[in-house]
Amino acid sequence: MSAVEGRPRCRWGGGGGEAVLRARAEAAGYRRLLRARAAEVEALRGAVGALHRQLEGLRDRRSGELAKYQVR
Repeated sequence: MSAVEGRPRCRWGGGGGEAVLRARAEAAGYRRLLRARAAEVEALRGAVGALHRQLEGLRDRRSGELAKYQVR
């Protein structure tokens, strides 16, 4: 029996190493996409926070103007 015959076959196909490399490359691509989406989510959270602060400022200003008009 030769050394090749004694080795177990790869369960992902005949190429063995090629399939593993493809799977690793695919996983790396998914990790990159995940990091990009996480960065987008954080940026959107910041934008939402800024919009909430802007809305609160507008509400405060409106309340002040209403109080001023009610006094008149």
